[in-house]
Amino acid sequence: MKGELRRDEDAVSAAVATVLLFGGVISIIGMMILSMTPVIQELEGSVKRHDMEAQLTSFGHEVTILSESGMPGDKTEYELIPVDGEMRWDRTRGGMWYSASWYEDNSFRIRDALTLDDNMEIRHPESHIQAVCTEDMRLGPDRDFIYTPYSGADSYIVTPSHGLAIPLGPVLISQGDDVFSLKVGEVMAIDSDEKFSSSHALTGFAIQGDGGVSIHPPSQAEPATGEGRHWAIPLSTGTTTIHMLAEDDLMVQWEMEGDSGTQVEVHPTTLHSANSWTRTFTTSEETLLEVYSDSDARLMVMLSDEGRTAWPGSDGSMLSKRFIPPFVDGKLVLTNPSDNSATITWRNGGTSVPADSTIEVDWPAAGLVDAAIIESSQAVMLSWASGTNGLDSLGASDTGRLSGSEFFLEEDSVNEVRVSGIETSWNMSSANGTLDTDAPVTTLTPTSNDTLTRTNGDALTVIRDDGASGLLSLRHDGSPRCTMVDMTASGWIEVQLPWDNLNGILEGGIIAAWQSGAHPASISIDLIGNIGDSSHSTIATAWAFHLSRFTYEFDSSISGLEVAWTAGAVVTNHPELQALIIQGPVDRGGPGPRFSATIPSMHPTSSSVTGAGVMNMDLELTNRESLASTTAYEIRRGWAGPYGDAIASWSSQGLEASEDWIVTPGRMDLLNDYTGWVPIPSHGPSEAVWHTGGLPIQFNLQISSIEAHVTEARI
Repeated sequence: MKGELRRDEDAVSAAVATVLLFGGVISIIGMMILSMTPVIQELEGSVKRHDMEAQLTSFGHEVTILSESGMPGDKTEYELIPVDGEMRWDRTRGGMWYSASWYEDNSFRIRDALTLDDNMEIRHPESHIQAVCTEDMRLGPDRDFIYTPYSGADSYIVTPSHGLAIPLGPVLISQGDDVFSLKVGEVMAIDSDEKFSSSHALTGFAIQGDGGVSIHPPSQAEPATGEGRHWAIPLSTGTTTIHMLAEDDLMVQWEMEGDSGTQVEVHPTTLHSANSWTRTFTTSEETLLEVYSDSDARLMVMLSDEGRTAWPGSDGSMLSKRFIPPFVDGKLVLTNPSDNSATITWRNGGTSVPADSTIEVDWPAAGLVDAAIIESSQAVMLSWASGTNGLDSLGASDTGRLSGSEFFLEEDSVNEVRVSGIETSWNMSSANGTLDTDAPVTTLTPTSNDTLTRTNGDALTVIRDDGASGLLSLRHDGSPRCTMVDMTASGWIEVQLPWDNLNGILEGGIIAAWQSGAHPASISIDLIGNIGDSSHSTIATAWAFHLSRFTYEFDSSISGLEVAWTAGAVVTNHPELQALIIQGPVDRGGPGPRFSATIPSMHPTSSSVTGAGVMNMDLELTNRESLASTTAYEIRRGWAGPYGDAIASWSSQGLEASEDWIVTPGRMDLLNDYTGWVPIPSHGPSEAVWHTGGLPIQFNLQISSIEAHVTEARI
């Protein structure tokens, strides 16, 4: 048998050839599969994108309906069924801002207000900028309003602030280990021994002794003047007098338990006169009084015949040349912080105030039978006072607001000084010191007239305490903090924010800072400067919002793709990480020069889940607030985050049909056949201006706070 074995070379060659051929075929198939994998992955990614695109577009429609027409407490539920991928929240990389100017031929632009550090940039080339005031709007879940009591107060009397759509459920107030429930329309007294916080903004007073006198802010103030037409006033037991002043005819309505009515006051026909209305209410228990006016007005609350309150000018500034003081027996305290003597005049009378000094004038002056308009040759500060007792928030002589860098302190007056920010250094002729978050308060009693000056750091606030009784309007810890600018510039101006720098902080630390007030959750920004004869007018206002972005993250042939919902817009970066707009944010313009927008500010609850799988999202509208409802002369909108440029371009799609824009691109002064958003390419397309051909704009801006609770769906 051994001799019969032989090697068949042809068979071996055939076998080897077969194996090689098979290997080649396999290699070719492998390369084909490898080359087709990205195509398959792209097709898979396209399916994922378009499936979630449809779901989030429908979801965005539900959110728009809830935010625009819902009432607090209204809820809706939505189920999200992803093909693959994960659903998450991005709470730190998204946001938007609006700005509106209140005077013709003025603009206001902001930059880097949402970067989580402690500075931003502003731009207003038209006139001198005196100061910038920033306020923490406390938007978002678990971002309660925090109140630090004045050390001399005996108690606080509060009620929930009224807004466009006030909370349906109870407002929760926490103080120490105690939690109180307060419904809208109810009034509550709070101990002043320690801080307290509230799930909704409060309005009310700090009461010392028998009470005193205080100006009371309206539910929604006119941005340029601080006047209003509705006031919610918590009344303590006893007698309270309400005094209102305006420059027009007044029809006043009031409502409280057991008492309501209407009264008309006609404006006097004499020159330099104003209109006033006074009424006294007596209550046997704490109750809420609501007062309405058909004209813009200011309102003063008097719990006793003695008291003192700073009185703003017609431009809303504490430092002004024109005032309508209360037409109530007492005296006017006039402070002139300038280097020149001020001549004060009113109908059939007047006086003068030397430079850097204070005088008192009996008021009403002899011969006055109606409220009078006071005018001054220099910007001065005015307070109304009666008797020797009272509490008074002093106006700053540099910013013209209740926060600033320079205050005039009268001889022997007792003044509580607080840091309006994180840290500051101060100086007087006889003393100096520092204040910070660990030691935020000091008390100063100058032995002669003196000037308190901030030498470094953030601004100050000052409360003057005269005697054992007084009344002081309630302010939360995030109330406007004013930064001195004192500059005229055509370019960008850097402004320091009086809050902590969060650069390098993890997301959990950022959210904790928003909740504690160490950094603003969202901010409103007032620009203070020159308008006509006023040096401290509120020229414009901006609102910057940190908005959570709900994202569906998935992969195709590349990673990092998403479809997201943010502030009413549905966006994606599929297929090549380029920003695309599926559905833009909802706003409404026309007919004519009108603009209206409701911003859905949606944030997840602390117990919301994230990840893959079918999810149920329960949405609840917790608050809807009107930020502005007035006439504006320029409106701008900008976006933070990766989709800003694309949203600005998407919003101005109608501009392509404008013949004026085609002929003279970039010339808004020649754009007469188009109303709508126009991007500003020379300054970055993520910013746009609402163009109306120079006409005043009927401007309405609202924000709706929505809490989103995400749970895993039960299959």
